[in-house]
Amino acid sequence: MSTKWNAEVLGSGGKPDFAALLKDEFTVILFRGKNAFGDLIYCYLKISFGDMAKLQVAIDAPGTFNISDFGSVIAAGKGEPSDEIQAEIAMAYPMLDKPKPVIDPNTPLPEAAAKPVEKKAWDEY
Repeated sequence: MSTKWNAEVLGSGGKPDFAALLKDEFTVILFRGKNAFGDLIYCYLKISFGDMAKLQVAIDAPGTFNISDFGSVIAAGKGEPSDEIQAEIAMAYPMLDKPKPVIDPNTPLPEAAAKPVEKKAWDEY
């Protein structure tokens, strides 16, 4: 028996419009930069997945842009965010890029992690 697929959110050309599908989903991204005075600053931006492509265009373009045009600023300040602010944001919002634990390459892996994982078909999970 084969699986039949149905794309419910279609864009031009009958292809799925993922920006429209994810327009109500969001994440929080930590940005670092410099303000007009040359001070190091940070900003946590709550952004919908549908607006991420527009933000990428602004980042790639020469010049400056107003980050609040792409979402809601939930925390900002000079320097680096304090540990307290980082913990509060991480608890309250889904983060796009959470710090990953540093693993010492010389530390042996637990036996379960060393075994290869048997791959299953997508519908066997």
